[in-house]
Amino acid sequence: MKKKRAISNDRLGIIVIVLLTFGVMGELSAQLSFTWDFVTRGKVWQTHENSLRYADNSLLETGAAYLINYPGHTVGSDPEDLPNHLNSGGYAIYGVIDGVAQAFTTTSIFYADELFINGEKDMVKVQNFNIADPSNPVEEYIEGSHIYKELNVEINQKAMVWSFPKYDDFIIKEITITNLNASSTVSDLHFGIRVAPRITRRGYDIGEGNFDDDKYGWSDEHETFYWYDGRSFNFATEEEAAYNFGPGPTHGDLGDAADLNPNVRKTELLSASYYAMIVIDSGGADIHMNCTNNTGQGAGGDRPEEEDPIIFGSDPPAKYKQVMTHLQPRMSWDDARAAGGEGGNKFERRSEYYVSVGPLELAPGESRTVVFADVCGIMDIANVVEGGVDNIELMQTASRDSLFANIASAKELYANGYRLADYPPPTPTDGENSLTIDPIGDGVRIAWPPVSPTYTDPATGASDMAGYRVYRATFFATGPFTMVADIPVAAAVIEDGMVVYEDVGLPLGVGNYFGVTSYDTNGNESGMVNITRQPVYPLRAPNENFPSDVYVVPNPFRQNSGLLGAGEELRMEFIGLPSAATIRIYTLAGDLVKTIEHNDGSGAEPWGSILALDYQTNSWFQYVAPGFYVYHVQSNVSGQEGQSFIGKFAVVK
Repeated sequence: MKKKRAISNDRLGIIVIVLLTFGVMGELSAQLSFTWDFVTRGKVWQTHENSLRYADNSLLETGAAYLINYPGHTVGSDPEDLPNHLNSGGYAIYGVIDGVAQAFTTTSIFYADELFINGEKDMVKVQNFNIADPSNPVEEYIEGSHIYKELNVEINQKAMVWSFPKYDDFIIKEITITNLNASSTVSDLHFGIRVAPRITRRGYDIGEGNFDDDKYGWSDEHETFYWYDGRSFNFATEEEAAYNFGPGPTHGDLGDAADLNPNVRKTELLSASYYAMIVIDSGGADIHMNCTNNTGQGAGGDRPEEEDPIIFGSDPPAKYKQVMTHLQPRMSWDDARAAGGEGGNKFERRSEYYVSVGPLELAPGESRTVVFADVCGIMDIANVVEGGVDNIELMQTASRDSLFANIASAKELYANGYRLADYPPPTPTDGENSLTIDPIGDGVRIAWPPVSPTYTDPATGASDMAGYRVYRATFFATGPFTMVADIPVAAAVIEDGMVVYEDVGLPLGVGNYFGVTSYDTNGNESGMVNITRQPVYPLRAPNENFPSDVYVVPNPFRQNSGLLGAGEELRMEFIGLPSAATIRIYTLAGDLVKTIEHNDGSGAEPWGSILALDYQTNSWFQYVAPGFYVYHVQSNVSGQEGQSFIGKFAVVK
């Protein structure tokens, strides 16, 4: 997916067309082109522009912007319900050419400025799933570049991801800077990534957490800072905010527990993950890390000078270098607070982090590559969903340790030239909703194409495909998943060229999510990249006794459906229906609220869907008020026309 922006000026366009050539016009358009694309093969999803901006905040409204979306999934009907870990991201550069210092920065919160940079190479996506081409060790990458005019350097980014377990929780980014000058050397060059961590935007956008309460830790072993969700506080007094529900009385909003809101039944921790931006290869230069205050482009009030971020358009080059080379004390926010020196202040709770390399020197025509990585970690999803005080305590070590393990894996993969010694077999299908899913009487039928019998491991050359595993979740598309079937290749049921498995005996009215992996004789298992994004429900048999035995469940509806699946809190269902029917819902005054056409051949129909996020809404997509309602079910089955049932239900909120 790709988007372009171009200058539009009718008068200028007419002049150019009349006085110049179409070729020159095309050149101008290319110079002013900025395009974006995204990586989604691993668990960390991200959108990037060839200006090196981490997407564009305006894209968040459409769900197209993945600002370190982890664990990654596509947006549903609510674009705010995405686990994005950043408020913004971009880069900063400083260098000296012909004795003059120059500097530039860009980030998600403002557009790439064509006065300073030109798009050079459009973002392109290359997909090499399961290392189908062994000469390319990367499963998926996006790559593009632009030119920073004042230094006349091309800045190219290649962002790479993998689906293999152990190597799917990070994005590795190769940044190649090329001096395009014919005779001038670029000296004292510093390049840095700038990110504004928000762990997570979901915890604030749909939960009760605060946007500006994160803290950072420090790892001596990995020599990096990392970010996690902290407790909300009053910015003026610095007193911790009080919460009266869920784990709030003892742990505040640490982890952003969903049940801080007394009207929410689920106990999920909305911000249980940890995040780090690291340097894997500095190109031989020094590494500088600096945590500042993040205030967009505004002033910082009474913050200390060392907390000043780079302000585009007003800061001189010297300020850029000062921020990019400042050495943050190597300690956690809590330790810095206790030490009483630099850091550990309230301004760093709404932080912007700079990790930079330099100084470098580029002779004319020379290129240098530096390597960064966005890395995430999270404790077991079952603990995340269970929530509660014990899991908030566990999160502080388990999510951190997961992050540290993933940092080590990113460095290991880079050191090995992005290659594995022994690969898992191919993923059965690729991408969300790529499995064939069909509801059946008391379960769900899952189908996928078999792995080719001629498959051989790209590294070992062995024909080691052993079998498939089917996983099911009932909470959300990211899990927690339970393995429901282990199918050796020899035992696989093949129908019409597809492997088929029927998961039966499932509870009616409960949504299910599925994923399928493959594994080899050495126990290597593929990534689960083919989850069903929306829940699938077993079919309830049509009611042969209609118009008897018709019900609404739950009835009365008391604030919550009782279903724990994400987004299912308002689900109500009409059961005991004929295979085809029209359902009309009325107020007690006789006003029509909603008409629902039931035609899937089953004996049940929900009032709305999670896909449309329109549970309990009227014909104008407004949520209905509490009260009593009357419903009328009219059969549309041939031979039963005219048969109907009238019932009532209550909504209590």
